[in-house]
Amino acid sequence: MKKLFISAILVFSSAVDALSDAVFEYQEVAANAIMLAIVLAINLLFFFSLLTIAGFLSRKKGAALEAAETSANYDPLTALLNRRGFEAAMKKKEGVKGFLLIVDIDDFKQINDTYGHSHGDKVLKEISTRLSNVVRSEDVLARLGGEEFVLFICSEEEVEELADRLVKSVASKLFHLDIDINIQVTISVGAAQLNDFYTHYESAYEKADISLYEAKKQGKNQFAVSLSPCV
Repeated sequence: MKKLFISAILVFSSAVDALSDAVFEYQEVAANAIMLAIVLAINLLFFFSLLTIAGFLSRKKGAALEAAETSANYDPLTALLNRRGFEAAMKKKEGVKGFLLIVDIDDFKQINDTYGHSHGDKVLKEISTRLSNVVRSEDVLARLGGEEFVLFICSEEEVEELADRLVKSVASKLFHLDIDINIQVTISVGAAQLNDFYTHYESAYEKADISLYEAKKQGKNQFAVSLSPCV
C-alpha cells in the first residue's frame, strides 16, 4: 500500500512537471508571438510613414515645379505673361488668324525720372490691370519688358475697335500714385496682321512697330494699324 501511494505521488509529480513545462513553453511561444506582432506593427508603421513622407515630398516637388514654371512664364511685377509665356501661349494659337498689337506707354522715362521708379512700377501695374479689363479671354496679353506690352487678338475685323478701347482705358482716368500725386498717363498702339506666329511673327512685329511709330509721330495717345499682309 505504501509503495502504491509513493508511485501515485511520483506519477502526480511527473504530471505536474509536464504541465509546468507545457505552460512554460506556451508562455514562451505567446511571448514570442507578442514580440513578433510588435515588430510587425513597428515595421508597418515605419512603412506607412515612409509612404506618407514620399507622398508629401512628391506633392511638394510638384508644387515647386509648378511654381517655377509659373515664375518662368509670368512677369513678377504685373503678373502678365512675359516673353517666354507669350511664346508658349501662342503655340496654342497655331493657325489662328488675327492681329499683333504693340502697346507702349507714352513718355514713361519722364514718369520714372520725375516721380521715381517705385511710382513707375505703380503705373505699369495699373496699366496692366486696365489693359486686362479690355482684352478678351481668347486674346493673349503679355509684357515684353520695360514699358512695352504685346497683344494678340483672335480677330481680323475688330482690331481698330479694340485698339481704341485700349487707348481710352488708359487715358480716361488719372493715375493715383500717392496722396498728392495724380497724373495723366497715355499709351500708343501699333497693330499689324498676324496669320501664322512661327512664319510671320517677326514680320508682323516690324509692321506693328512701324505703326506704333506712326501713332507716336501723330501726337501719341492713339493707335495706328497696318492692314498689309505679312510675307
